[in-house]
Amino acid sequence: MPDQTGTVPKTVDITPTPRVLRMLGQIDFAPWQCLAELIDNSIDAFIELNKAGGIVASPRISVSLLNDQELRAGEGKLVVQDNAAGMSLEDMENAVRAGYSGNDPVEKMGLFGMGFNISTARLGRRTEVWTTTSDSSEWIGILIDFGDLERDGTFHVPVQFKAKSETELETRAHGTRVEISVLEADRMRPLIWGSGKGYTKQRLGKIYGRVMSQHDITISYDGDLIKPWRHCVWDSSRTVPTKEFGNVPARIEINETLASRKFCTTCWVWLEPEDLECVACGETTNVIERQKTITGWIGIQRYFSKDHFGIDLIRNGRVIESLDKSLFTYRDPNGEELFEYPRDTPQWGGRIVGELEIDFVRVSHQKDSFDKLDPEWKEVVERVRGDSPIQPMIASRMGHARNTSALARLFAGYRKTKAELKNLVPGDERGNGLNSGIILEYVDKFYADDPEYQSDKKWYDLVLQAERASRGESAGADDAAGEMPIDDDTPDDDEESQDGTPTATEDAIEEAAPEKNNVLSRKYEIAFLPGPPSILVEAYKHDNEISGKPFVIRPDGYKFRYDYCATSTFFEENLESPTDCLITELAHHFLALSGESSRNHPVSVVSREIRRQYFPDTLADISLAAEEAMSLFNDLRRRYDDLLPEHAPIDSELLTSSEVERIGRRAVREDGATESEIDAIICNGQFAKYADEPLLERLVKLWPEVVMDELFFSAPFRTLSENLRSESLNPVINALQDIRWLMQEGSGAVSKDTHWRLQFARALASLRLLQSWQA
Repeated sequence: MPDQTGTVPKTVDITPTPRVLRMLGQIDFAPWQCLAELIDNSIDAFIELNKAGGIVASPRISVSLLNDQELRAGEGKLVVQDNAAGMSLEDMENAVRAGYSGNDPVEKMGLFGMGFNISTARLGRRTEVWTTTSDSSEWIGILIDFGDLERDGTFHVPVQFKAKSETELETRAHGTRVEISVLEADRMRPLIWGSGKGYTKQRLGKIYGRVMSQHDITISYDGDLIKPWRHCVWDSSRTVPTKEFGNVPARIEINETLASRKFCTTCWVWLEPEDLECVACGETTNVIERQKTITGWIGIQRYFSKDHFGIDLIRNGRVIESLDKSLFTYRDPNGEELFEYPRDTPQWGGRIVGELEIDFVRVSHQKDSFDKLDPEWKEVVERVRGDSPIQPMIASRMGHARNTSALARLFAGYRKTKAELKNLVPGDERGNGLNSGIILEYVDKFYADDPEYQSDKKWYDLVLQAERASRGESAGADDAAGEMPIDDDTPDDDEESQDGTPTATEDAIEEAAPEKNNVLSRKYEIAFLPGPPSILVEAYKHDNEISGKPFVIRPDGYKFRYDYCATSTFFEENLESPTDCLITELAHHFLALSGESSRNHPVSVVSREIRRQYFPDTLADISLAAEEAMSLFNDLRRRYDDLLPEHAPIDSELLTSSEVERIGRRAVREDGATESEIDAIICNGQFAKYADEPLLERLVKLWPEVVMDELFFSAPFRTLSENLRSESLNPVINALQDIRWLMQEGSGAVSKDTHWRLQFARALASLRLLQSWQA
């Protein structure tokens, strides 16, 4: 490109300012971050082209890698290429100049030329940038050799020109290509080899998933297409009823326009309305009026997870913070924090997720976090989660009006974890949700891109199935809620079981009009067995015994048919369920297929593995049971913490001196309360958060109306006579005492003798009863 004298320059200046030089030395980019800087520039180019009304057919970015042998030999290149509009020489010079401020730090992802220089310098010692536009007959290139620059003491780099090929001229090729060579082996190896390569591909799919989908951009990495990340969420057409907000949709779109504000494009700071110049640099030329918007959505994941929930915070299409959970914590004006979600059964985690574009909030130079001290972040918090607690009772206690934000509405509608329609929680045939085997299998199939599990229809069928189970209704012959793909071929009528005993005839089975059990019917695998074998099970539930038997099995190699009658006296007169029997028979068949003996792999071990993978709720796991008991007490504590203040003033005489003392010690330890404050805490009914488990049992006795009548436990209370009230309440109290033993003594017992095992069985049964009674 000619300069003002009409000649083509032989070099361009990439001189950094002293301030930028200092910053270059301070920023430590990880290898994947260096690569992302280069991809950012390509994506910026596509977005800029779209804004200008330009169109690129099949916009694409390709990352080409060298192999480990080339890397060790000091050969090969890392190449990042796009087919965007390309650049003029002036644009390219600015793009690679460290500290160039022509890039817009709010509208674009790239960190000016500074980000380009940091990333390329950390990956290799030599960088070539080639670019061309559709109407140009040549490629323009810049060569940056850091070795030469250091040796010569100059920041002027040579300009190169290369004619387009005949094919490139015919197709009017356009785009930009960055080639990095003389590579840093230690920094490059994680990008090209082993788990680091897989991690990089996953990371790119996560951080660019939204912008790839929005602009139909494809990114290939060493020949593999990057899979854009998508959240496994319910459709916005799904709703749940709430008293406060009516029907709350499972996905709420966010489109908030905030007041415009002055912004310095040089210093990246927002100014106050009265400021005429930048408070940081004192300049006025780069001060502009900028619009601020929050766009995106928040919604409900189809499953609960301990870790995988939260909001993706995005800047110009790139995810800066993945699954951020800071919006789930309320911070009062004094800086005190109140963790609010997940509140119910926190051991299972949460399911609120989302994507928020907040381009106007400042990010770190490494683009791995937003500045949560930035006043602009406070605006995001106020618009998305409100400026008061999302828990209505807590908000009321603090003197706030009800929080009506999008997050508060989702919290009100979807905080519960019980598998049923009103909570939009899927479950199996017995109503088990959360981590039941079929839910985990659906999750795996969604992320494996199985087309049948992308929409939420199958998941919603599981919700309806759980709803029927909660009402004590059978699944119904037309319920295909959890049906997994099973081969319809079944063994011939005259086949025999493995021990040579004839099985029930097909006529007997068909005569019983069986109903397919979609929870038991699935593919089962045991990884530690040789093979490992994989067995497809078809399970059918009958109204009557099959040829006088409670169940019949028909193994056929890697297929296994299981017919059973749940109402058989065999099941009604002992504690074994049809599921238990299937697990036992299936364990034997696994061993037969694998060729292993029970000496190497005992049947009990194989059975337990089947339970662990596919029926975790049937495991009598000591630590898990103690954790569930603790969770139930925590839920109960929160219930009284929310509602007991409504019964104030509380007469302290209702509590024993020992109970008051324990409340006081905990209030002092956790919140630094004084003695006078402890009296007020009790009088105002605000002491439940400090109640230990024995006191919680007493609270149920003293104020049963807070938790009975479907408020926490489903058992009736207010509508009953005095005598019947105690009959309804006592089983709850007794069960609470049992599970207190489970979490305080049972889980830590060293000697687990016969007496302990009987006590554990009783406590576990009490835990399951209380869980079934939870409203």
